[in-house]
Amino acid sequence: MILGERVRPNVDLNFLGTAIVIACIGCLLVYSATYYGDPALGIFKKQILWMAIGLALMITFMVVDYHVLFDVAPILYGIGNLLLVYLLVWGKVTANVKSWIHIGGFQFQPSEFMKIFTALMLARYFDSNDRAYLDARSFLVAMGIIGLPVGLIIIQPDFGTAATFFPLFAVALFFGGVRARVWIAMILIALISIPAGYFFFLKPYQRERIMIFLNPERDPLGSGYQVTQAKIAIGSGGIHGKGFKHGTQAKLEFLPARHTDFIFAVLGEEWGFIGVVVVLGLYLFLVVQALSFAKHARDRGGTFLVISLISFIIFHVMINVSMQIGILPTTGIPLPLISYGGSSTMMFFIAIGLILNVDMRRFVNAP
Repeated sequence: MILGERVRPNVDLNFLGTAIVIACIGCLLVYSATYYGDPALGIFKKQILWMAIGLALMITFMVVDYHVLFDVAPILYGIGNLLLVYLLVWGKVTANVKSWIHIGGFQFQPSEFMKIFTALMLARYFDSNDRAYLDARSFLVAMGIIGLPVGLIIIQPDFGTAATFFPLFAVALFFGGVRARVWIAMILIALISIPAGYFFFLKPYQRERIMIFLNPERDPLGSGYQVTQAKIAIGSGGIHGKGFKHGTQAKLEFLPARHTDFIFAVLGEEWGFIGVVVVLGLYLFLVVQALSFAKHARDRGGTFLVISLISFIIFHVMINVSMQIGILPTTGIPLPLISYGGSSTMMFFIAIGLILNVDMRRFVNAP
């Protein structure tokens, strides 16, 4: 069902406006982070383009009834997995991984869109599965839906992006219901798999990231440089910050990836503690509102979809911020709606559109 008179008044403008404000803050930070190194403002202009495309996709995924999207979810899921297979066969290695499809002067990352497609596929599955606990078959189906794209992404090998699917795994288990003995078995498997994965599956540079996390002083001018400079930038911002375009870490280019993965450090340096609290407060508002939408959703599938998508945002914020203050190892996980990047920006706007979609139709779908 396309947007009609009964739906339009139910758009939550506070939620929508908050997401747009966060994206606008992101554009300002990208502008400030790249102003001196990119006088032509090419990066900033591209981010404006990504935001415009993201808004268009958000509207598209907002106005089409999410039950219609459930119906086409297998097609989207299949296309996404085919693109991941294409990368493994014909993809070019960029920054040690095959994650990007290049089209002319542009590139996009299929794994970002697979987060949305996998969430839709799982929501479709749980919409018709109302058991209190997942039986063995249901558990295997749910894990298979998540495991297929995750496995293809790990082979790229992009362990950072693969890890961002963890919220889907967690939500599926809690939402679907798993008995205590299954939890115990999974914990034991994880305890065995983690050390095995460290020695046999992680690449040398990935193991080095973990060692630098444990001891940043191990290589302060090499692998530990990013985290060290990020801490300096955030700490030097103080309460009020140094002001817009006055961050020395970004201006003098001491801070690597300052407009992408480490843009939070630019926020902390230029906007200070107050700016950080404001931005994190905006994220918190999105989370609280989305949980309210999930609570009042008309059906099980809508509830699962909203919880899954807002979990993505929570996970990305927690990991991105934590890695810049030295709590977690460095990984290429962007700050939602703020970090520069076409694929991630579009993906998060689609997520916002789907969350609004479920809320808008809580009365429309009533019997």
